[in-house]
Amino acid sequence: MATSFIDDHFARLRDSQPRALSYCHAHPENLSSWQNKVRTLVRERLGIPKMHSAPRLLDARIESSEEVDGYIRERLLLRTEPDLEVPAFLLRPLGQSGKVPAVLALHGHGPGKIIPAGLPQDENDRRLIAEGERDYAVQAVRQGYIALAPDLRGFGELRLKEDIEKNAGCSCQRLSLLAMQIGRNLLGMRVWDLMAAVDYLQQRPDVDSNRIAATGNSGGGTATLFLAAMDTRIAAAIPSCYFCTWAASIQAVPHCACNFVPGLSNLIEMYDLAGLVAPRPMLIVAGREDPIFPIEGVEEAYSRLREIYTAAGCPDRLELFVGDGGHRYYSARVWPWLQEQFGRP
Repeated sequence: MATSFIDDHFARLRDSQPRALSYCHAHPENLSSWQNKVRTLVRERLGIPKMHSAPRLLDARIESSEEVDGYIRERLLLRTEPDLEVPAFLLRPLGQSGKVPAVLALHGHGPGKIIPAGLPQDENDRRLIAEGERDYAVQAVRQGYIALAPDLRGFGELRLKEDIEKNAGCSCQRLSLLAMQIGRNLLGMRVWDLMAAVDYLQQRPDVDSNRIAATGNSGGGTATLFLAAMDTRIAAAIPSCYFCTWAASIQAVPHCACNFVPGLSNLIEMYDLAGLVAPRPMLIVAGREDPIFPIEGVEEAYSRLREIYTAAGCPDRLELFVGDGGHRYYSARVWPWLQEQFGRP
């Protein structure tokens, strides 16, 4: 009989990762140089350089447009690769004039863009919105922002045909493996699509290109943090119910395959990834009772991240808001905080 479980073996492997580029180990003299080096290596792990052989295209088609209770909702198709269009909803305030800030509203695991866009299809969708405040694209447009809510690869209309036909919730597992086999990474592909979404927002005449924020819950928080770390055009980031240590979350609790990036924990921890956002403002939202991103790990990671923001000379641009509940979106601080960063839309 085995004298130890495979769990123990992998726990030891996790805890023995060198994380040689982690800020707390490297103690870099030049923060900007450290950020550039880490950003380049993370982009490589995400497979983004491989995707540059097919440049992002500023090609968007409006399929429909309708007025909805004080705002316009448009259904778009954004071409992010020569053979791929990403469906999205764009919400803009009715009667808007001039340039206003924009918010990328990124969904988590679930039905996709319809949740942040406030388009529930069944009782479960309505519960996700009512109990978890997950309609944050609608919240954003009601605050006066332009909001863009795309499907992330593996969800909604970007599931595999087989999964759509059998009404499976997502295609993350198979797409993660298929991407791995060709040297790509599903999370990296999502980041690529979102960088194209930023391209699109920046070229819109009604968007203030210097005031683009990203927010999302759970998997949307994952996408928010990775996008903001990789793309400095994101002027403010609000990841919800994702920021933690990887050791206490995705490496300790069962999580979807789409959370994982090969070799990343050899280099850094999550707080180092978040440190690539400094000096841009970031509000971290967490749930005190979140079982899959435990608050102890959140607080540990936040303490480390504050060191980086302090080194950047801007500890006041980093904030942690903890909601009294579980794994959901907490809007109470989000919109006042964003107005503090961007001013009134």
